[in-house]
Parts: sequence; C-alpha cells; structure tokens
Amino acid sequence: MLEVSIKRKLPGFVLDVKFTVNQEIMAILGPSGSGKTMTLQCIAGLTQPDEGFIKLNDKILFDSTQNINLSPQRRKVGLVFQNYALFPHLTVSQNIAYGIQDRTLIEKKERVTQLLGKMHIGELGQRFPKQLSSGQQQRVALARALAPEPDILLLDEPFSALDSQVQERLAIELLSLQSFYKGNILLVTHNLAEGYKMASRIAVYYSGQVIQCDSKQKVIISPANHTVARLTGVRNLFKGSVIEIQGENAFVLIPEFQEKVRIELKGTAKPVLNQSINLGIRPEYVHLSDNPVENTLKCVVDRMIEGIASIDCFFYIQGKTDSRHLIEATLSKADAGRISTGQECFLHLHPEHLNILKD
Repeated sequence: MLEVSIKRKLPGFVLDVKFTVNQEIMAILGPSGSGKTMTLQCIAGLTQPDEGFIKLNDKILFDSTQNINLSPQRRKVGLVFQNYALFPHLTVSQNIAYGIQDRTLIEKKERVTQLLGKMHIGELGQRFPKQLSSGQQQRVALARALAPEPDILLLDEPFSALDSQVQERLAIELLSLQSFYKGNILLVTHNLAEGYKMASRIAVYYSGQVIQCDSKQKVIISPANHTVARLTGVRNLFKGSVIEIQGENAFVLIPEFQEKVRIELKGTAKPVLNQSINLGIRPEYVHLSDNPVENTLKCVVDRMIEGIASIDCFFYIQGKTDSRHLIEATLSKADAGRISTGQECFLHLHPEHLNILKD
C-alpha cells in the first residue's frame, strides 16, 4: 500500500495532496500545472516535500516530523518519464540492466531476457535508442523501470507521444503487466478515457489539490463538485431551485428551461426546500424520447457532429433561440438517424444520472 500526505510550497503554487493506493492502478487526472508530475517526483525522491509523509508497504520513504528522506536509490520506485529518458549510448539490454548493477552477470542477463520477452522486444536487445520507434522506446523504458522489481511503478503520461494505434497496444500490454507485476501503479494522464480504461481508481487534481479520489465508476457517476464534473466530461451544467422533496427524490425548477425535473437523491446529497443547487448530467445520459413524459424537454436540433461510433448532438429549447447549445447529447448513430437539424424532439434526462454538484 502507498500512503501519501504531503505539502510543497512554490512561488504562486502549493501542492497539498493526500491519498492511498492499495495494489491497484490509480490514474491521476487533471489539467496542466495541477501538480500531477510533482507528486510523482516527490514519491520517487527527486523532489522533497516541505512537510508530510510518504509510506510504501510500511516503509517510510519521507517523513518531515522524523527527518526521514530516503534517496531515490533506496525507495524501490520505478519511474517512466514522459520523454522516456533512455541512455543514448547504451543498447536496449544495457538500458534495461542499468538499475540492477548489483546483481551477478548471470542474474542480470536472465532478468533482461525475461523483460525483453514480456515487453515483446526480444529482437531489439542490441539496438540503440535512436534505432527504435517511439513505441519501442516506451517498452524499453517500462522494462528498465521494472528491472529492479520496484514496489511501485510511476508512469508520467507514458502514451502522450505515441500515435493512437500504438497507444492502444501499449495500454493492453500495461494492463497485462499485472499478471506478473504485483506492485502499485500510478498513471498520470490528461486523457479521461485512457485513465478510465487503465485504472480502478481515479484521483482528480486541480490547483495542487486532490478534489476527488474514488473508484473510477463513482468519479464518473457521482462527481464530487462542479470542477470534477467539468474535468470529467459533464458538459451539461445548469442551476436550479429545489421546489419539492418526496422521500429519496427532489424536484428542481431549472429557470433557463422553465421546466421541473426529478432527481434521485443518492450519497450525501440532501438538499432542502428552496435551496439553489447546481445540476449536471453527462451527454451520454441524455436520450431521445418519443413522448413528453417525466424529465423530458422539448428541444430543437441545432447541429450534429458525427464521430466514428456516435454522434454529438446539440439542442436548444423551443422558443429560446437566444440561449442555444443548452443541451448536448451523445447518441448512437441509430438513434441520431431519427432526427435532423431544425427538427423538434423530446430529450429525456434520467433522474438517476442528474447529479447535485457542490460549487
């Protein structure tokens, strides 16, 4: 288990984060400059926090109160940089063996051969980094980080420089690492889909803080606040006022729609009568409806943007042409085939997927 609770102050920026990771892949998601890479550097021992502690499998890597700050070599941490940072004057095999110089020649050879095979680069052992593609360099960097058998693997946007096909293949291989690598993995990424696919947990960073850390399903289904919702793709955000509460349901009037919607209360969301609240719903959870049943809005199709597997549709409320693009829906091509630009239709906002968002 990795336990992190650290603070580091820089001019104009403060990193203040706390989280735990327990034998899993956790994605760290957030905008540029939010402290994601700095967190990895603190765990690896390349940057020293001002206060707090870092504990890995009951081993204290850093503790400001006990004046403990282990060197990177003593931490058993594997780090893969965004630019791979391979040694250009060393072969692939020599790069992989760099961190296990304390082993015998036979042990080094066996470990390098094993990792060359697991990373599917067995024929590249005698090549130099400049002779490799970006994808091959990434595999070498992963193998080098794994060679000393670290307790945790830190990946700083490992796929950002790769084309989409190579990204897909490496993502599958990284997931397969868990069959033989039993340590924790921290994956820094800007890509929500990548983080969701790879990880079991997601930590959302913003301005140097973890604003939500939970299972990936909960982060997506129940974002903790307005900022998490926006960063994780909730593009339908609006304000409303609670006009009625019935058991585990609340009825909210949304002024810009002049419509009442029902939401299912879940978790700690317990609004009170007449309270002003923020609501959000993901485009994937907005659907077409044949009839004006509960939680439907009468809209007009403004525009449609075709993707590979779905179509992004934008709607405005009938009679409110000065307030366009209020609703976005991601529809299957079969559903989107039922509508066209300028057509009137009904949209359904499912009560289960309407979330109350904190400011």
